[in-house]
Amino acid sequence: MVTYLIKTRKHKLTTMKNLTLVSISFLLVVALVTTSCRKNDDEANDLETQSSTDSYLMDANINDAIKEVDWAANENNLGKSGPTITIDSTSSPRVMIINYGAGTLCADGKLRAGKIRVTYTGKYRETGTVITITPDSFYQNGNKLEGLKTITNNGRKANGHLYYTIEVSNAKLTTVDGKVRTWTSTRNREWIEGEGTKAFNDDMYQITGTANGVSANNVSFTVNILQPLQIDFSCQYRITAGEVEVKPQNKLTRTINYGSGTCDNSYTVKIGNRSIVVYR
Repeated sequence: MVTYLIKTRKHKLTTMKNLTLVSISFLLVVALVTTSCRKNDDEANDLETQSSTDSYLMDANINDAIKEVDWAANENNLGKSGPTITIDSTSSPRVMIINYGAGTLCADGKLRAGKIRVTYTGKYRETGTVITITPDSFYQNGNKLEGLKTITNNGRKANGHLYYTIEVSNAKLTTVDGKVRTWTSTRNREWIEGEGTKAFNDDMYQITGTANGVSANNVSFTVNILQPLQIDFSCQYRITAGEVEVKPQNKLTRTINYGSGTCDNSYTVKIGNRSIVVYR
């Protein structure tokens, strides 16, 4: 009797244990399936491209501002139609003010207003020159650009191209709709075409490096250039090639592909297995 009761209890305990294990296994499977479905749903619904768009806008606007400084530094342009340029050649470092007034339609077709303050230790093309650019109530096509940009001429690479380090701190872009983007970056800029002329619309650069910012919808994001960005100043959209990885906070990584050098008004954003064409 005692033996039977022990066997029965063991049987019950074993049966209960097996049932418990089966129940736990079932719940784990359900949880995994539910989580997987939820993850797939999240991926399917994650089609936001604001951070990708803001990455493009910041790059394009900052490169435009740098181009304006290069244009103003070319002595052959002084006195021609455009902004008023004043240079204090007695200070150290020297100071240049590019003044667009209440609004100046520039040679590239863009309307600019306000001022850009530039300090520089030497010429743009001289090794070791350090240039700082500070916008002062500066607007491009109604978009306000703020922040500090420092350009250092590192000399020539083995291929003969000049290359620069460009650091951007506390950059802020407020677009005409009132939305704000912020940006910090460290980039390397190689001058691959146009150095031999004084014109700016035949200049072409390759950009590498990283950045981080906060998008117009207040989402933090990081940027890593996977394939060098090609900046073509003969193209109104500026960025014509290259690939960038953008990682918004709590979202999937976006991969932006700007093409292979054609000047067009679109680029492709890949999110998971989906590709989205964005028009600039």
